[in-house]
Amino acid sequence: MRDLLWLVRHGLVMAGMSMVHWSHRWLAAAAHLLQRWGPVDSETGLAAFRFAAISGTAATPEERPWMTTPELTEVARYGGFPQTFTGAGRAGLRHPVAVQPLNHALDRGWREGGWAAARPPEEVAHEAGLLLTSQLNAVPGKLGEPARELIAELVREMFVHSFMNDWVRVTVAARPDGPALSDEVHLLGRDLGGETFRLSVASAASLSPLHKAGRWPDPARLLTRTTDPRRALTEQQYRHADLGVRVACTAEVLGEYVWLTNNDRMKVTVKVGPHGLNLDCQSPDADATFRTWWCESAPCADLLREEWWEDEDITGPRRLDEETLARFLADFEEHNLGLARSGAWAMRQIGDYGPEDDPRPRFPGDRLVALLGRDLFDTVTRQVTSGFSNVRPLAYGIGVPFDIGPDDYGFYGCLLLVGPAFLGLITIEAMA
Repeated sequence: MRDLLWLVRHGLVMAGMSMVHWSHRWLAAAAHLLQRWGPVDSETGLAAFRFAAISGTAATPEERPWMTTPELTEVARYGGFPQTFTGAGRAGLRHPVAVQPLNHALDRGWREGGWAAARPPEEVAHEAGLLLTSQLNAVPGKLGEPARELIAELVREMFVHSFMNDWVRVTVAARPDGPALSDEVHLLGRDLGGETFRLSVASAASLSPLHKAGRWPDPARLLTRTTDPRRALTEQQYRHADLGVRVACTAEVLGEYVWLTNNDRMKVTVKVGPHGLNLDCQSPDADATFRTWWCESAPCADLLREEWWEDEDITGPRRLDEETLARFLADFEEHNLGLARSGAWAMRQIGDYGPEDDPRPRFPGDRLVALLGRDLFDTVTRQVTSGFSNVRPLAYGIGVPFDIGPDDYGFYGCLLLVGPAFLGLITIEAMA
């Protein structure tokens, strides 16, 4: 941590840059995670809203300023309309019918700092946060804390830290000559290089069902722009795979808060697959059965080929009881909060603090950092116990629990969660 702080204080990290550095990948992951953290349809148990996050290109602000509101044809081209929601067929088509400017880039000249936003970005972010919150609250049930925290960070990254000063809200219709759909949100932004990002949110009930004749698409394909992805999964397989998408998005969003140096962030990789043991996790023989299988398994062989585990017994991972597992999860959360806090300090979002300060200072996104870590492990647990109720998976650790001393530079670790039919490997790369 102190190396990161030294680098920042001595100018080796660009001043004013967010530690959650802007990228379309992060924004898309946050949007798709918000779909899964948002309201759930009481009848289907699936997300009540569908999100789309699309990248594109446009003329630069210098070539085509948005002080004059872009035309509908421009917005359609820049935002990838009319194909708006993947996997919904014709029901996913949306046609721009009106454009409302939210902000635009303004060239103040090099003496005044160059390009900047005409309106305070924080003001626009607040408006967008209210817009998204109002939309997701339009269905029965209360919007949970994770979704509220994620909305706050998503709009902050979109409007404050993204280098996108040009923003419009697009009103759409399902048909070129149809009525405007006032209950949908479509936001389109552009940065100084002409790169665009569109966030679209619509009620799932307004779109075609994902399944056809009892077959479901791979949910990972729905994150692409495939108009009509192949449907080959059962409903149970779809729900299981969708948990995998949720985990991947969670890991991507979390990693951007936990920077190890000015160049390297924490990386969390999750792999879940069947082990074929038909394991009774409550049986006294479960541990021996799993260990016999593990040391000859392909996942074990994959870890043995890695260079990280020189001092660890890969073939005989440490069994973690409930208390030890809980301690590891708490230590992991504190590790993430500590590095995220140091990043917030480096970006001057909080004041100076010392190692003995209690309580530690709050920082933007701190609650979300904690919620992301918890959701990651909870979701993998749901994956490995999929199809079974009231089952607690076996837990094993390689390099975890961890103990980072003053002279250490982080840790590598792998947590194994073993359910009746599935094995989940959560690999954490947190070594600077």
